[in-house]
Amino acid sequence: MTAPSVPAPRTAWRAAGHLLGLLAGTALASQSAHARAAPAHHALPPKPAKSSSTSASPPAGALEQITVTSERRRQSAQNVGISVSVLSGKELAARNVNDVFGLQYLTPSLQVTPQFGSGQPSFTIRGVGFNDYGSGNASPVGVYIDEVANPIPYATNGLMFDVARVEVLRGPQGTLYGRNTTGGAINYVLNQPTDRFAAGATVQYGSFAAQKYDGYVSGPVARGIRMRLAGESQQGGAWQYTDTGLHLGNVDRTALRLLTDIQLADTLKARIDLHGSLDRSDAAGLHLYAPLTTIAAYNPGGPVFPADSARDITRWGTSPQFAALAGIRPDQKPYHHIDVGGASIRLDQDFSFATLSNLAGYDVSSRREYDNFDASSLNVADVAFNTRSNVFQDELRLVSRGDHRLNWIAGLYYANEYLADQYLSGFQEAFHVDQGVFYSQIVNTVSGFGQATWRITPNLHLTGGLRLEHEARDLQDYRAFSFDDAGNVTNPGNVVRRRALLYTLPSWKVELQYTPSRTDMLYVSISQGINSGGFTTYNTSNAYASSNPYQPEKLLAYEIGNKLDIPRAHLRLNVSAFYYDYRDEQILGAAVNAQAGLIGAIVNAPRSHLAGGEFEADWSPLPGLLLTQSGGWAVGQFDRFQAVYSDYRVGNVFYPIYQNRRGDALPAPKLTFNGSATYRWAWGRYDLSLGMNYSLRSTYRSLFGPLYNVAGYTIWGATASFAPHAGHWSLSAFGNNIFDKRYDIERNFFLVGDDIALAGMPATYGIRLGASF
Repeated sequence: MTAPSVPAPRTAWRAAGHLLGLLAGTALASQSAHARAAPAHHALPPKPAKSSSTSASPPAGALEQITVTSERRRQSAQNVGISVSVLSGKELAARNVNDVFGLQYLTPSLQVTPQFGSGQPSFTIRGVGFNDYGSGNASPVGVYIDEVANPIPYATNGLMFDVARVEVLRGPQGTLYGRNTTGGAINYVLNQPTDRFAAGATVQYGSFAAQKYDGYVSGPVARGIRMRLAGESQQGGAWQYTDTGLHLGNVDRTALRLLTDIQLADTLKARIDLHGSLDRSDAAGLHLYAPLTTIAAYNPGGPVFPADSARDITRWGTSPQFAALAGIRPDQKPYHHIDVGGASIRLDQDFSFATLSNLAGYDVSSRREYDNFDASSLNVADVAFNTRSNVFQDELRLVSRGDHRLNWIAGLYYANEYLADQYLSGFQEAFHVDQGVFYSQIVNTVSGFGQATWRITPNLHLTGGLRLEHEARDLQDYRAFSFDDAGNVTNPGNVVRRRALLYTLPSWKVELQYTPSRTDMLYVSISQGINSGGFTTYNTSNAYASSNPYQPEKLLAYEIGNKLDIPRAHLRLNVSAFYYDYRDEQILGAAVNAQAGLIGAIVNAPRSHLAGGEFEADWSPLPGLLLTQSGGWAVGQFDRFQAVYSDYRVGNVFYPIYQNRRGDALPAPKLTFNGSATYRWAWGRYDLSLGMNYSLRSTYRSLFGPLYNVAGYTIWGATASFAPHAGHWSLSAFGNNIFDKRYDIERNFFLVGDDIALAGMPATYGIRLGASF
């Protein structure tokens, strides 16, 4: 019932040794997700890649054409009727994007925030999102790595390395994918084993002593067998501090991946992926943007603590009682220790008419975490997680071969998830009590899906897709306990042995695509997506009431878009507009139990809607100069939602007080803009480049009132690189938030009077040296 003590820091080489052992002992994993792409941000012709590539080199000044597989077959990104952004691995490295949180500053309509600064990311696309810091619930945005789904949200908070590109799809997904989502999907496409020997390494050093080391070795090892071993380690980077001179924010993460391609026969091939990562990083610190009045609110005459004078300031500390319960020291630094390991295998058998593929996989992960949600050295709101999970999934699909008048795909998907969670919360200074929730959860998902495209005429295509999904989610042995100062349970009967949530629901898509010319494509689509229901698993007042399930949400999406290339002007412009009809939207709110009173809970808002649009433009007005600009706009509101506001008591019975939220805006930034300007030129035997970039987002308006609004902000960055034409080495530099904008990325409260914020990073700079063979 205690969290493990914090291990001693480990070097990158020791961690790599542990990971090699992990890779040797893991088994299979896989699933499916794809997307389409936008041009890479380079105006000069790219050098021949030593790894597999999806595009050919364009002439100078032309925009790169990228081939993607969003519909299970190779197509030009401009010919697929999906709103999607694609970020190349080179661009991610140039901008120093190391994990999923950095993607939002390169992509319109995407927001990724760590809940309360924890290791749990919350994803929002076009205003469709889900705020939950607990470990066990499904996200409305799916995350995939080489077609393998990652359904455990905290397990997506890992290193982003040896990536060919990242594809961000907007809108419901499901008729082509193993899992179902309402918001969209984020797909990592990895660099693959090469036909010839290749190797490379990079070393990076930056602000706050941040270090990063990357390397890979790739090539054939035997006839019909190619392998690629890649790894990355990150260290340092602590940028937050206490008023006593201590620092917080060091990263200590190491990851390895081994890919193997095997040609078993002329028409049969296999791909095996072994991967693992170890994380011993500090957590993100919070700061008080308003006075801490929690103790006085619950204990009249208690102390009030002033707001922090700077966003870089943070504090931590807890009571001896909570430290003993969580297995930490009272002065323990907050930490996020998220470890992931697994494997996948994919088999592809080619027939004359179709390709039969099977993707099977198994992944394990653990979350050991201590967070200080009150930004003080007191035990006002401290939490600890000890979570472990494993996921098995298998997808069997048949995809038609060739480009015919009728192209189709059909598949079956099965997944089994097991999660065991211990969640502790410490409230000694406010309530003189510590609490904990302990449970396990099993999720079984079975679905069948299919999609077909009929070419009515050479310029007019009709697509239809259908998916039927059955899910059974079982919450088992849910214990919601309170502890006295000696660590004894004071309410041992507060237990629910089992709660279940089952559903069988369809999702579907209809799309019409018209191509008036070779460089212009229009599409209109209607689709419906589903996101799983679940349980609120972090309340202790009444086990049965706290574990009351919330239902799946359903999203009916209408979208229209146009993708236009003007080759002579070296211009590409993609635009889209959407309208979402939301049913049973999942919202972090409250409920009232007759015996327990007000309980924080995830609830369903019966009706709401969203509308908006996006654009992405790439223009090369001069040889070597590339200008990019993207933007997203999304607004929404509740149409029918009687939300619990408070409660009142008559005798021993509690009754709810409701607030009509009709017309209230949904919580998400209305505007997001991202842009860059990059100029590349040749200087003798060398290539040089300079670039500037920016990202803007408007004010995030909270459901909890103006005090918790997150003010809009704009951050600027710069990049530079220098390399010989041959490309055997490179020297590059980056600067993020170069004007040192001070801003918050999240504001919230854990208890009344505990108003906390997570600050964005200050100005950071770095230099990178790379070599390849």
